Amino acid sequence: MMYLKLSIRNAKRSFIDYLLSAAAMTVLLAIIEVSNCIAIIGRLAGFQVISLTLLIAVIQIVLVGYIDTFMLKQRAKEFANYLLLGMEKKRLTRLFLCEVLLISFFCYLAGTTIGFAIYGSWYFCEPHEMIHCGFLYGKSMFYSFIFFCCIEAVCSFRLSRRLNKLQIRELIYERNRNQGEKNIGNYKKWGIIFFLCFLCGIGCVCGIVFLPDVYIVYPVSFTAIPFLISVFAFYKWAFGWLYAKRRMKSVKIYQKDTLYITANMTAGFKTAAIINTVFCVCFLFSACSFVTGALMPQPELALFDATKRQWMETSQICICIVFLVIYFSILSFQQMIEIRQNSKSNQIMRWMGKSNKQLERLVRLQIAIKLASPMIMALLIILLCIPLLNIKMNLTLPASLNNILLKLTGEFGACIILFYISYFGIVSAMSKRYIIPSA
Repeated sequence: MMYLKLSIRNAKRSFIDYLLSAAAMTVLLAIIEVSNCIAIIGRLAGFQVISLTLLIAVIQIVLVGYIDTFMLKQRAKEFANYLLLGMEKKRLTRLFLCEVLLISFFCYLAGTTIGFAIYGSWYFCEPHEMIHCGFLYGKSMFYSFIFFCCIEAVCSFRLSRRLNKLQIRELIYERNRNQGEKNIGNYKKWGIIFFLCFLCGIGCVCGIVFLPDVYIVYPVSFTAIPFLISVFAFYKWAFGWLYAKRRMKSVKIYQKDTLYITANMTAGFKTAAIINTVFCVCFLFSACSFVTGALMPQPELALFDATKRQWMETSQICICIVFLVIYFSILSFQQMIEIRQNSKSNQIMRWMGKSNKQLERLVRLQIAIKLASPMIMALLIILLCIPLLNIKMNLTLPASLNNILLKLTGEFGACIILFYISYFGIVSAMSKRYIIPSA
């Protein structure tokens, strides 16, 4: 009971810091709930979509692990004070885990409720064979709870191990710890891996386009693997190169605001590479879901009956939107927290002669870069692969659907621009209170 009361009090005091974690958990659990509902109905209709839930669970483990590490850095000095006052490390670990699990459980309740409401708003309004609402909600929540327990077990185990290994001195300096690299030339090997894997991925796409239909199954089976490796290698190379450029103290880095931006991007470049990779994959999955959902209602395809086409179109478009919300919301929350933490640095820069307008421009540039960086590799893949795949689709689909892939990609691009401008404007407006000093 004492742990519960103390955990509730700490959660209330750190509400702003927990917004990132709560938003990420709630949205991802809502997606898992929607996916489980689709899986339950889909088995009756002959569709197997449980793999989507597994994919989201893996993404959630990575993101929640990152968020837990971030919270540990935020609360490091507080935990060090607890230890200095005589609290045992095991009790401190239990206290923090209880706090995290409490927040996570409320996110589970909110996420599953929102997810079921999203799915139910469409499913129970359509004229098809109905499943009892209570049965569907109970079964889908049970499946979501299993995934939730697995995710929390993995993340709690990793967090407790890290916290148990930290000493008081490490906790005191944990928040300001930088991720350095002993060998600053290490990024070069990642550049080679990126180049080779990306060429292999493009080769697989060319095989899909130009090989006879009987051989297409082979490149289709392996295309995703080199592209996923190339995405990770690209961000390891890019952030490593920026870190090396900063360490080598090139004269150009001191021009204008280059040093500030480079330092901001490379302060935690190892973690940043992983996070950008995850968000890039989310972006690619969002694009695939949008294109698939938009192709479903085309009458020329006639792959399924009208009801099933409408169902699959709705589910795919919803998945696309949710992935985009995850992408932009979590990055926006992350930016707000970083800007709030850097408010003292802005004050120092003001004393050094920077005006409020210059600081606003610098922060807007930082926001723009952070929101766009995970898109870089995704856009490179899309721009090189879509024209090739469009050639294959023009040869396969009816003439009335010529260049349909290019058209749908353009529509997805317009959607991305709308999301980007909206979130950029919101974060820029919210950041002003941390830049302009209150009177």
